[in-house]
Amino acid sequence: MMALVPTSNSNRNGNSGAEKVCDMLQEIRDEFRTLKTYVSKQQQDKASDMNDLSDMLARAEHNIKERTDDVLNMLNGNTVTTLSFNQVQNAQQHYQKNSTFDQYQHRIDSAVTSRGRLHVNTAVGASRQRYAESIPVISIGAQQHRPVAPGAVARHEYQSKIIRNPFNKRNRQVLNDNYGIQLPSIEKQQQNRTPISRNVLSGKTTEPAGILPYKTRRNPIDYPVPLTSEDAKRGIISLVERGIIPQGANITLDPPAIQPKKSSLNDPYSRMRAFTRDDSNISVYHLQPTTGQQLAITDKPTLHPAIAEHTSSGLLTDPSEQNVNLTGSSAKFHAPTLIESRKSSANRTQKNVLTTAATDSGIAGRTVSTPASNVDYKKSARLIIQNGLTKDQTDEFLQFRQLHCLMWGNIVTVFRMLEKIMYDYAIPVAFINSERVVELAQTIELEHKPTLDELLSAVLNREEVEELVKRIGRRFVGSGGKDRAAIAIQSYWRRFRDRRAYIRLRKRKWAAGVIALSWLMMVKLAKARFQLKLSRQRQIEFFRTKQKDLKQRWSTISTNRRVIVHIPSLGLPHRVRRKLNTLPIRENHQIGRLCELDDPNVDIIYVSPMSVNEEFLQYYNKLINLRVNIQQDSEHVASSSASDYNCDRYMIVVPEALHSFPTHNMCLATLLKYSPKALKRIRNLIKGREAYMVTSVSHTDDLYIAEFLKIPIFGCEPEISDLLSTKSGSKRIFDASKVPVPFGEFDIYNEHHFLESLSQLIIEHLDIQRWLFKIDDDFDGLGIAYCDVVKHLPCYKSVLKEAARFGDKWSQRWAQEHSYAKILSELLDVLEKHTICVNKTLYNNWQSYSKVFLAQGGIIEAYPPSDSVTSITVCLSIEPNGHHRIIYSGDHLHAESQFSCWGVSFPQSSVEPNDLNQYCNQIAEQCKQRDIYGYVDIDFVTFIDAKTDKQHLWAVDLSIGYSEHLALYRMMHFLTQGHFDSQTHSYTVKVKQVKQRMRNWQTDAPEQQIVEKNRFAVWTSRLYHSNLPVLQLSVFFQMCRAHGVGFDIRERQGSIFALLESDRHENLGMVAIGDSLQNTLSNFAYNLNSINQEITTTNMQGRSNFMLAINDIESILGITQENASSISSSATGTSTTTSVSQNV
Repeated sequence: MMALVPTSNSNRNGNSGAEKVCDMLQEIRDEFRTLKTYVSKQQQDKASDMNDLSDMLARAEHNIKERTDDVLNMLNGNTVTTLSFNQVQNAQQHYQKNSTFDQYQHRIDSAVTSRGRLHVNTAVGASRQRYAESIPVISIGAQQHRPVAPGAVARHEYQSKIIRNPFNKRNRQVLNDNYGIQLPSIEKQQQNRTPISRNVLSGKTTEPAGILPYKTRRNPIDYPVPLTSEDAKRGIISLVERGIIPQGANITLDPPAIQPKKSSLNDPYSRMRAFTRDDSNISVYHLQPTTGQQLAITDKPTLHPAIAEHTSSGLLTDPSEQNVNLTGSSAKFHAPTLIESRKSSANRTQKNVLTTAATDSGIAGRTVSTPASNVDYKKSARLIIQNGLTKDQTDEFLQFRQLHCLMWGNIVTVFRMLEKIMYDYAIPVAFINSERVVELAQTIELEHKPTLDELLSAVLNREEVEELVKRIGRRFVGSGGKDRAAIAIQSYWRRFRDRRAYIRLRKRKWAAGVIALSWLMMVKLAKARFQLKLSRQRQIEFFRTKQKDLKQRWSTISTNRRVIVHIPSLGLPHRVRRKLNTLPIRENHQIGRLCELDDPNVDIIYVSPMSVNEEFLQYYNKLINLRVNIQQDSEHVASSSASDYNCDRYMIVVPEALHSFPTHNMCLATLLKYSPKALKRIRNLIKGREAYMVTSVSHTDDLYIAEFLKIPIFGCEPEISDLLSTKSGSKRIFDASKVPVPFGEFDIYNEHHFLESLSQLIIEHLDIQRWLFKIDDDFDGLGIAYCDVVKHLPCYKSVLKEAARFGDKWSQRWAQEHSYAKILSELLDVLEKHTICVNKTLYNNWQSYSKVFLAQGGIIEAYPPSDSVTSITVCLSIEPNGHHRIIYSGDHLHAESQFSCWGVSFPQSSVEPNDLNQYCNQIAEQCKQRDIYGYVDIDFVTFIDAKTDKQHLWAVDLSIGYSEHLALYRMMHFLTQGHFDSQTHSYTVKVKQVKQRMRNWQTDAPEQQIVEKNRFAVWTSRLYHSNLPVLQLSVFFQMCRAHGVGFDIRERQGSIFALLESDRHENLGMVAIGDSLQNTLSNFAYNLNSINQEITTTNMQGRSNFMLAINDIESILGITQENASSISSSATGTSTTTSVSQNV
């Protein structure tokens, strides 16, 4: 059959290539003529087919002539599309097998010119006869390729596939349409062939059997799977493969398939062991009996020579299992040495056997008798491992191997582990328990690697073997010990080196992480500090702007409707605050600020440092509504409208962050800063109204609150307050004011300065018996210590003699040098032994106190040289416009500590008011110059000098801020509606008194007249009793009424209480008001004694300071009575000032 072959398109040499193609086309035309001649000769036999073929050849010759020029153009620059049938040569052979055309084969001589070569692919037809001549070949060149669409390309490829497949139904039609070739229809002669059945079924004829799940196979305690008759028919091998029977199971057939019996050919006691050394077809691991009656388990028929050599060496395991790693990486390293030693031992065994068993051909058969009964199979064999090699030729070993042939692979693994241990530790001999080996082999079947202890449990002489194994350095004694030692040393060194490098790397990495984290934290902190600095500057600028506006508009604000936001915050230093366990209670001592409602133009917003309940609010509502009854001067209840009006004028706000920082002991201003809900509520309450804020001890967070609320602060800047309210700062103000102060020194920050200053003060003031030491920033006398230096100074008497000897010249420094040196050398020892700290819970000795004293700074101050000393407090109000006034003055009550103000007796009656007012005015002027505004408390001490009998007044302390005593004064003033005269320091109230009748016969209603009467008060906010929480408030007030403790509205005298807590009520405040100081003190003591007797029993004592206060008041009453008697017995009859003298 003809084939279409592609023409060559490698015309790369211009005209020479075109001439070659022309020659090739000419040769093809000659071939067509030859074909025509052949066809014409065959027309007689098959006219119809030959006519079609002749027409086809004529058309092909005509097309080649017309397209010669196109072919030349295509070869010059385009690709030829070719069609080849070489890939379907086998199919053509099958197609041409029975055709009539394959009976003829013609030879066409191909001519090759000297200028080129013609590539002709000859289609070889497969027929029954092969002729010498080949089939004619036709080459057809394609037209010039032009760009076509993707669809045309796909269609062209599809048609090409059809053309390549001559069995395709469309093959003839596509050739005719595309190339004009009409193939002849040749009839195929079918031969008699055996019909092929097309109904052959492929696949499995049986259903697959179920396989036991993996977990069930590995679970030894699971229930056994029930077997059916179908499973039994499949056989034991099928059950093992499906996992129903474990692979390591010892299968016993009952009855056994092979019946063992005794051999009658040989005597079992006298036959000799012999085995083959040269036969490569026999394995040392299996038994091969010499007779057919014995059980034979053999290996494969042929073995590799290397395996045969390894087998003949006497090892237990196959060479293929040699590289199995069971004991670690060192097993691979010692494998050659182990094999060589085992070979030498096996060779020695072979020689001994060969000498006892004489053989003719060198090959001895090994015969093993079959056990007589099943009992022999269960007998425990005693196996031996000597010098790291198993004695595998003993009768017991051979019987053991025959008995456990089904699981011999796992048993060999166990023996290899044991041999490795015995070889590594140079164990001379070890006796192995075969039953234990079988148990270990079953564990290996379950993929469990035996431990060293489990392997040693299979050794009968375990104690001796274990002793050698545990001996240090034993594994380096045996054969190859030096190599193992070298490996161990190298591994230890590498581990040490790598671990050291790893630790060094980890430390460097950790250090790099710490450095990076520290740097990031430092950068973030720097940014935070910078932002805080900017915010502080913005807040200070806002504060100064608001203060300037407040100064200009104060006269208007103070007389119009306004809102006062009271924040009783103690902005003490963190060192002091963290030691105050009762900081919220101390802040709530100022609950009396609510009573500033006596001004009808004032509304109060009180920020509470403690939570409040309904009972607490109800009490203060009644207390504030009592003002209406006092104004009406009647005992009947006020109208509801007036009561509601007073209640609407104040609001108590509790910050939500009150319990969010239990361990930080923050002041109230800081807690309010972190309470956005409370701040927004306050801002909404004061929105569109004139308002300002009043604090207590100022804090930097007050500036944040003022900026958030956009209101000014009635006070000074926090930095100024912190600087000038210290002990040293107050000394500067007192020195500038030129008021008398105690002898002393301030701004002390080192020990040398302290000792020198104290020594100089002692020399200059030899009459001072006691010296006080005060820490600058401490609060309420907590940082005070004192020492009676004169009593304990050894050189004091000699110094007095020196002073008497020098006389008036003692004030000169040259006269004091000798005494000064003595005092300086002895002073430190005296201070360490005899200094007493007021707060012993914070400072136990002089070392702890002096450390804080020198770190924070402090002062040295002389104690008044008198046995009778009285402390006085004067409260000033410095307004923003520059006006100042004295609000109250009072004498101190000392119940708990002589250096702490426990309570106040109002007004003061210890010194002349003129001197006190003069000093207060001088101090107020200095405060104005330093921009100190708001409330200022000035503490004085007064005493009578024993030498001159003159009364002295010293200014000792200055506190900036709203105090608890001012709050209680507001409460007393709110209920009495009195007036304090700052010139005479007297307090008067207006009460109605019945006018005396002129005649007894007058029956009209008695006339009343308003009379001014003096009133005295004693108050404190530091009453404490641990049994007070036992009583409810209603029960407590009923108890007070039963004892006559109450307030008289008409006379404006009596007792009132200040509730400080809403939960426990352990702390309490009380104000006693009377017509004289003696009666007021007596009533105060009576109230305390009555309450103490009611709530204190023998079974329940509790902790209280009631008795301390009662004792102090009784001492004051005794002194007051003495002064009154001395005044009444004086001949002059002149009135003098009553002096309340107290022991400080």
